[in-house]
Amino acid sequence: MKLGLMTLAALTTAIIFVGCGTAVGRATGADAGSSDTSTAAGSTPSVTDDNLTVVNENLANQGALLVGQEKALDKHQAELENLKEIVTAFESNSTDKGSSAGKDIGAVKAEVSNMSDQVSNMSDQLENDMAAQGQHLEEEISMMHFRITSLEEQSAFIQSLLGDIQNEAEAIRYSVSTIADEIRQSDESVEQLIYSFDSIVSTTEDFRGQLTSLEDQAAFLNVAIKQSTSAIEQLDDALDEVSETQEELAESSTYPITVDQFTTYDNLIGNGLIDDEINSMPAPEAMSVPDCTGPDGTRECIDKLVSSVNVGIAGTYESIQLSIKDFCQAAESAYGLERVHGNRWDSIAPSDKTDALLNAGFISESEFSIIQWSLKNRDILESEYPSTGC
Repeated sequence: MKLGLMTLAALTTAIIFVGCGTAVGRATGADAGSSDTSTAAGSTPSVTDDNLTVVNENLANQGALLVGQEKALDKHQAELENLKEIVTAFESNSTDKGSSAGKDIGAVKAEVSNMSDQVSNMSDQLENDMAAQGQHLEEEISMMHFRITSLEEQSAFIQSLLGDIQNEAEAIRYSVSTIADEIRQSDESVEQLIYSFDSIVSTTEDFRGQLTSLEDQAAFLNVAIKQSTSAIEQLDDALDEVSETQEELAESSTYPITVDQFTTYDNLIGNGLIDDEINSMPAPEAMSVPDCTGPDGTRECIDKLVSSVNVGIAGTYESIQLSIKDFCQAAESAYGLERVHGNRWDSIAPSDKTDALLNAGFISESEFSIIQWSLKNRDILESEYPSTGC
């Protein structure tokens, strides 16, 4: 572009000088003609006034043409100066733009580098978060598989127990039938002995021996009958107890639990190791606190609390690192457990009984750590608990 402008300026200058040269040449020729005419007029006596008039008119025309050429020259020189100023401004603007473009390119490179670092950091953070969530999800899936397996084992155990009880009942019935047959046979033997005694005269000692033997047999049969009756009664009581336990579990449970969990929790209550009543600890007015009593209520509150957090780094309640993904569910479950099983971190709350649940196998180590962390940081859950939307 710069080279083109310089070429245009040179070409314009050349045209101006060529035009000026032509005008000057014409003016010089006109002067020469006028001088010759004047000389001829002075030396030739035949020159008339008309000839002088024509010569003067030609000189006037040549002077006017020269003035016009000078004005055109001034105009072209002004245009040339304007063109030079444009070229200078263009060069200056090109230099400024080049410098500004360099700065802009540097800024863009810096911004692109910064964005690349941010994208890399976000990618690493996303990868770490996904890995932690994947590990927590695998733990929850493993726990669900464990519970399903436990339910299947309990079902198989109950079915096996019922089968064994039925087999024992059949064996006892068969034994009773056999004993009854023996009693009938003994009665027949007694009748035969009495008949033989009447028919055959024997000594008193033989008779007493036979009588003693019959008495021993009768006593043995009586003991056997009593034992059989007691065994049948115990069997009936065991069947009734199993049936009542199944009915009680089916009627009272609103949340699915295993027979082992139900029995463990019931034994803890019976031994006085836990309290299964809602205590006097208050809860925030805007919070809907669930009922965590009973094995099913406690199990449901624990499962909801565990599912409302993401465990980043597993550990004890002092070293565990987790994040809350559902403050509504986490806060409500924590307050529900505190109102039934206490809180060791609050001096005015009843004593904490979750250790008994852990020792009895009702909850796992991971669940115990999450419960204790939630009770210890209850104020955080309460402050982050939304007033609406739960």
